[in-house]
Amino acid sequence: MPPAAQRVMNEYERFKQKIQAQAETLQDAVQRLEDNRLIDGAKAGRWKAQLRLAVGSMETPLVRIAVVGSVKSGKSTLINAVLGTDLLKRGAGIITSFITRIRSAEQPGGWVALKSWAQVNAEVNDAVRLLPVFGDSLDETPAVDLRRAKDRERLRGWLETVQRDWQQARGRLDPNFILLNAYLEGYPKLRDTVAETSRRLDLDPRQLKAHQRFVGEESQAAYLEDMELHHPMAWLSGEIEIADCQGSDSPNPLHLALLQQYLLQSHFILYVISSRTGLREADLKLLEVIKTLRMLPQTFFVLNLDLDSHSGMEDLEASIERVHRELGWTVPSPNLFAFSGLFQLVAALGEEADERESRRLELWRKDAAAAARHEKGFLQLKEELTERIDRQRTRVLVNAGLGRLAMTAHSISDTARTQKVFFGERLDHLQQSARHLENRQKALMATLGTLENAVTGLRETLKQDMDGAVSRFFDLDRGPVVQETLKTVEHYPIDPDYLQELNDPRRLVRQLHRFYLEFRRDLSRYLVEKVNLRAIAFGKEQEDALRENLERSSRAFWALFQTAMEEYRAELARHHVDLLPMDQGPSSEWIQWEPLAPPPFSGFVEENAVGRSVLLVKFGLGRLTRFLSQVKGRLGRKGPDSSAAGPPQSLQEAIDLVKSETASELIYAFKDYRQNFRFMYLHRMADSAASRLLEAFRSRAEAAHVNFEDLVKRGADAEDRRREDMSILDEIGTRAEELLEEWEALCCAISLEWLPRGGAESVPEAERSRPSPPP
Repeated sequence: MPPAAQRVMNEYERFKQKIQAQAETLQDAVQRLEDNRLIDGAKAGRWKAQLRLAVGSMETPLVRIAVVGSVKSGKSTLINAVLGTDLLKRGAGIITSFITRIRSAEQPGGWVALKSWAQVNAEVNDAVRLLPVFGDSLDETPAVDLRRAKDRERLRGWLETVQRDWQQARGRLDPNFILLNAYLEGYPKLRDTVAETSRRLDLDPRQLKAHQRFVGEESQAAYLEDMELHHPMAWLSGEIEIADCQGSDSPNPLHLALLQQYLLQSHFILYVISSRTGLREADLKLLEVIKTLRMLPQTFFVLNLDLDSHSGMEDLEASIERVHRELGWTVPSPNLFAFSGLFQLVAALGEEADERESRRLELWRKDAAAAARHEKGFLQLKEELTERIDRQRTRVLVNAGLGRLAMTAHSISDTARTQKVFFGERLDHLQQSARHLENRQKALMATLGTLENAVTGLRETLKQDMDGAVSRFFDLDRGPVVQETLKTVEHYPIDPDYLQELNDPRRLVRQLHRFYLEFRRDLSRYLVEKVNLRAIAFGKEQEDALRENLERSSRAFWALFQTAMEEYRAELARHHVDLLPMDQGPSSEWIQWEPLAPPPFSGFVEENAVGRSVLLVKFGLGRLTRFLSQVKGRLGRKGPDSSAAGPPQSLQEAIDLVKSETASELIYAFKDYRQNFRFMYLHRMADSAASRLLEAFRSRAEAAHVNFEDLVKRGADAEDRRREDMSILDEIGTRAEELLEEWEALCCAISLEWLPRGGAESVPEAERSRPSPPP
């Protein structure tokens, strides 16, 4: 581990361990107060609950790091270099519709989950129904069971026809053809491994590299449902998940949809760019995705230097400068780290490296300047990433854990000071004071009730405002997203070659079905790249508005609550109870609500990837087949009219049918999505934030609550018993106040450079918009 990274990790661990030890001190104090009947069970229970929440938030949260980039950019090699071992298959295929996740662990291991036979056969049959070779008899195609030899032969015949008649003629990659071919090729290898139910295969350290055959061969990757690997990460402390994401230029829109969803729950991104190719169109699209998610500040750009492509240091530095300049067109002040992932990996492997790669390493090391450049770039990435991860964790620790502990310590101090004073009074004075303070305490709780009603009303008002914004944004008649999507469907261009082929009545059904498949595939990509991203951007705007409205309203609520608290404390002061100054209000512990992500509109794309279309097939290809049979009958068996200026009217009717039914299904989908967006996303956010705000007020009011009836009873105890109780209260109150002073000094000791002070308001807006790892 680099010295700077080690220093940051050690500082965070010391900080965390010290706070945990102090939390235990408070837990012991609460238990001692309860055992000596100096607090009742209800108050002890509230304090213990707060301490449990505080201690729970000190558990090191999982930090997710997404590794993204175009195909063959070197993502797997970089992850291997980070791990210091050749774990992931380098240059794996792009068929897999899942993300390979590696979790930090003391021992290597993991698991792979295989699909069940029911799931495999369902995907096979859905893909079969979408093969372009079927048009006239699609509805009559019998179900395929991959376990039957006869069905596998049928499937081979269909694929041969597709390859001959479609792939070679049109030259376009059909995902369903690739998927079915992979299932066929993988069957002999996995027929005895796949079971009736989803099966999970655990991998011990000796079997760990066996996962490579699943992701390295498309024929086996097709059968894979999910995978998680475990491996030590020497220089990354705590719970870490590194994800090897699909290439941003994958032809399958499902891959981009899954990537978007993983990025929404990630904390950092390592964006890998190959120096051999530089930035490509797919990179610019992915950068727009990252920008929409507001994750550019959390993105580390890695220029993976291809040492065999550069003639020397001058050429290498020119490549770095070029990529940095190109990134600057989209990314302000990009954080670029340049080194060879392969150089670092082979160096880390040492004697375990492949002989050929070891010789290449020796050759590369002869250029001392270039070798030093790689070492420096990799070291800088390690130090910066480690510092940012621990900065994130420390912020959570301070805002969630330390805030609750400080509030509990403050409450213990107030309780001890109050009881000490009253135990020293005569019983008649104590009874009189208790009556006055009980009335003031009731007024405080009444204010809390008023606040609860106000926050509940505000929550409903905010929901109504958000509902209005959602209705306008997704308005079916005037909403920009809906209208632009429908126009995309309406104006979808038809390849002139199709028009020529579609004019032949003998091939009309088959060719129109092929047009339909390409149309659907292109629309799927549009929904992922455009509609889903605009929905996410709109959701982020609503999050900002919700946070701003709640922060503004919370200041007014706190003023009301503070007035009631000050009146109560003033009454205590009149009875000679000198309390610590009030805190500044619930500014940070409630502001981070439950991390939520906008629902993906592209959800149907997941079904498309395996041949199930909710949006575009729902109207039934049987209806389309019958319609086209009528069209073919009207056209007759004569050859096409070469003098026609455009497609026949009946052919246009068929194309219009596909588009109109698609538009109808999209409108239905937008209606459904609009409801999910409101209730499953925005309303849940509002509920979570309002609940946290209420809990912040409620916990303070409950902490100030004193059982004066019990105090009066204890005041009647013998003087020696009261003197003993006062000694215990003095000891515990003093310790609580010492802890408060220690925490203030501890926070000041942490460098302001990597620990923003003052809660969420001092965190850069882009970082504040990302969910902290949940406490």
